[in-house]
Order: sequence, then C-alpha cells, then structure tokens
Amino acid sequence: KICAPMVRYSKLPFRLLVREYGCDLAYTPMILGDSFYKSQKARDSAFVTAEEDRPLIVQFAAKDTVHFSESALMVEKYSEGVDLNCGCPQRWAIQEGIGAYLINEPEF
Repeated sequence: KICAPMVRYSKLPFRLLVREYGCDLAYTPMILGDSFYKSQKARDSAFVTAEEDRPLIVQFAAKDTVHFSESALMVEKYSEGVDLNCGCPQRWAIQEGIGAYLINEPEF
C-alpha cells in the first residue's frame, strides 16, 4: 500500500497515521528543490520525518539539475529515495518550469 504525495496533507502526522492503517510506503508533499537547496529555514520547514516514518520517498519539484541532485543528497540518510515531480498541473508550477512543465523537457 502506497500513500502518494498530496498537497498540504502528506506531512509527517498524516504519514504516521496512514502507516498505522497499513501503509507500506509514503511520500512527502512536493518540496521546491531550489528553496530546499538554498535555505536552511526551508529545509527545516519542508522536511520533517521520524524513525517510524520509513520507508519514505521525498518528492521534489525542480527545474535545475543541481538543485534536484544536491537536495536529494541532503535527504538520502532519511529516506529510501527521491521522486521528481513531473505531473503537478497547477498553473503557477508550469509557469515556474516545474511539475507538468517537465513533460516537455525530457533532457532534464
């Protein structure tokens, strides 16, 4: 059973709750890779986990390979993997060049 990322809901308390009901793998909500890479405050706010929150996949939205790869390295000790969001259809995300915008950028 997998708990896919959900905007505003996939934070730690929700992930722990779904694990109590048999969830085998959970995702974080979408985390903006540029902010996560550049700001400790953003990292402290966007990524919170616990020992019992495993296995965990951290989902990033990024348009810069350095921001994505370096952010992935920052969470590697606390997760089993990372996911690049290529499906967020929100207008602001597409305008920022992230999410579903990346469908048209296969070289990324």
